[in-house]
Amino acid sequence: MSPSIPSRRNVLKGAAALSFAGAAGALLPDWALAQGQGAGPVSLTATEGTRPAIAGQGNLALFNDSLPGPVLRVTKGSELQVQFANALKESVGLTWQGVRLPTDAATSASAAVAGGQNKLIRLTPKDAGTFWYHATSPALARRALSGALIVAEPGTPAYASDNLLFIQSFPPESGVPIFPVNGEFSPTFQGPASGRSRLRLVNATPLFLRLRLKGPAAYAIAIDGQPVAQPFELKDGRLQMPPGGRVDVAATIDDADATIIEIETSQEPIRLAVVTPVGPAGPLPSGPPAPLPPNDLPADIPLKDAVRVELPIGGKSGASTSLGTVKSGKAMVLTLTNSLDAPVSVHVAGHAVRLLDGLDDGWKPWWHDTVPVPAKATVRVALLAQTTGTWSVTAQRGGDGEVVASATYQVTA
Repeated sequence: MSPSIPSRRNVLKGAAALSFAGAAGALLPDWALAQGQGAGPVSLTATEGTRPAIAGQGNLALFNDSLPGPVLRVTKGSELQVQFANALKESVGLTWQGVRLPTDAATSASAAVAGGQNKLIRLTPKDAGTFWYHATSPALARRALSGALIVAEPGTPAYASDNLLFIQSFPPESGVPIFPVNGEFSPTFQGPASGRSRLRLVNATPLFLRLRLKGPAAYAIAIDGQPVAQPFELKDGRLQMPPGGRVDVAATIDDADATIIEIETSQEPIRLAVVTPVGPAGPLPSGPPAPLPPNDLPADIPLKDAVRVELPIGGKSGASTSLGTVKSGKAMVLTLTNSLDAPVSVHVAGHAVRLLDGLDDGWKPWWHDTVPVPAKATVRVALLAQTTGTWSVTAQRGGDGEVVASATYQVTA
């Protein structure tokens, strides 16, 4: 049975006098308010732990004995320092999914740390947005070694209510999984009545998720951490998220009824979370919200002289292969050919990519670092090479997270 949905009246008895300005401070979570600058390195420790109520019997691998790992936060352009200690027996490397970094910083931040060892990780993200970190090993990542990285836009937050929904699944390999959000079952968040709440959705499961927001109009404002130039309304509140994908949504909040976020399945929907209105009622906002401040991404990708390479998905996964080289300032078109009977999620490191149209004569108007490729299908993406170095492309099968293709591409000066 689903837990009851708290109504505005239950939550706000006697709170009608709240001003919107007063409510705004209450609605912002601690991580959204405190950027932690100048406070020294954040401690992050990989260790064994248990969560029998969520993940069943047996040990998990956890960061800071927390499910999920702690939310790491920094303001765009500022340095994040993480003191990482590995208390596990096996080595642990970290993947900072979607975070664009210079080559030396990316190599240092992802280098494996042996069991019993520690190191200081320093990174200055180029982009504001919603990202996440996880163990590079898929097996360790599925054992819960993952958490969110929030890179805030400088200045006043664009939304008075800013909520993270970090979605995990247990058990991911068999049976019907359960889906904790921020380590809880169907948590309740708050949003401004007759206003909008920013929901940062992170799919940290190995599953393709079909989500629905049941409430007034909701708009996509960022995909895979990168702002959408023109926020667009989610038809019937629905969106699909590949494993590792992120979507930031501006959800319009009613003045009386809660907004429900759920996973659509072939049977009954699974409730993920609830957003309850707080503060004085008023007219609902209409039309799309203002775009988030853009990150420094190219306005154009010249496809005419692009380097064109292909990554076959579904053969022998084996060792990583080379896709070749591309000069900085040149475009690369990557063809992802999936011969499997299952969809895959392809993570492209180093650069954000555009999904190309079927005729290869244009692209979708948003950026990705995590690309869904349906079963028995071919998808093409393009990037403009900007950061020199050797970068990975990894395909993982939906359902179990198995790595089914691995390659690298090199950007030269």
